[in-house]
Amino acid sequence: MTRASTSRAGIWLQQATHWFTNLSPDFGNAAKLNSSLLKRYDAIVSMSEPVLFMLALRKRRLQDANLVLILIGADKRVERSLFPFVTKGMLHWLFKRLAAIVVIGEGERDYLLGRELIPAERVHLVQFGVDASFWTPVSRTTTGDYILSMGNDDGRDYETLLQAIGPRPLRLHTARKLPPGTLPPNVIYTTGDWKGQALSDSAVRDLYRGSHFVVTPLKESAQPQGQSVTLQAMACGKAVILSETRGLWSRTLMRHMENCYLVPAGDVPALRKAIDLMAADPALCARLGKSARASVEEHFSSNLMAERIGAILLNMPRNSQSP
Repeated sequence: MTRASTSRAGIWLQQATHWFTNLSPDFGNAAKLNSSLLKRYDAIVSMSEPVLFMLALRKRRLQDANLVLILIGADKRVERSLFPFVTKGMLHWLFKRLAAIVVIGEGERDYLLGRELIPAERVHLVQFGVDASFWTPVSRTTTGDYILSMGNDDGRDYETLLQAIGPRPLRLHTARKLPPGTLPPNVIYTTGDWKGQALSDSAVRDLYRGSHFVVTPLKESAQPQGQSVTLQAMACGKAVILSETRGLWSRTLMRHMENCYLVPAGDVPALRKAIDLMAADPALCARLGKSARASVEEHFSSNLMAERIGAILLNMPRNSQSP
């Protein structure tokens, strides 16, 4: 296949399916990658389907390189496409050419297997991890005088949170547009995203540490969502109220009333009840926070995540041209 034909395929895929938003440069950048450089590696790992799609078109020139995708949000790729059938077909074509797909949630894995998009032996569940050496509790136990909620992805359900919060002080930091209407005086709203560095990591850690507890409200989805904020807060020894969606990353490791408090997604009364309970019971918050920290150390650290992905790669066939 010529360079021109691969470029046309990438452009057609982008325009016809609307898979991605603001990712069009990935097609061109992948097409320009140097084949002789890529041949030196046993595996090429990406979180971008467009990059791997273009590399899969060039697979013969890459020879033995294994293509590995870290996948987040396959259900949304299909559901939000203007042509869901075409998008599903393209995903199926790509997935058949991958050596492995790494998913970070049980719901994502079940979605892939339930729709037979890829054989089970090539899907690997790896728990998402955060830096447990940076996201740490303060040395002394603190109650905090506000409830904290953060996050920018489109799966956040701040409308439900604002209906449930009542008069309690809430610190809300997000780049997302909030529901129309004036915020009540007990809500402090700040905006900014990770790329803009509106808050440094140290400032975010201080917000976690200074909070009474953290709420991660989510909309129903098979995609794992809210992991960064939830696990960072847990690593800081804070109790977290988390929406239980199909995309909950682990139903065995995220345990209601043991290391977190789970509520049904979109359920205002249930969320209000959880907030009232946490606000009235500092001992419960402390117990959940302590258990949350232990869970991150045991299951959800970035070191463990790296080790698990590394083990997947090391078990793949080696490229004979690698250095």
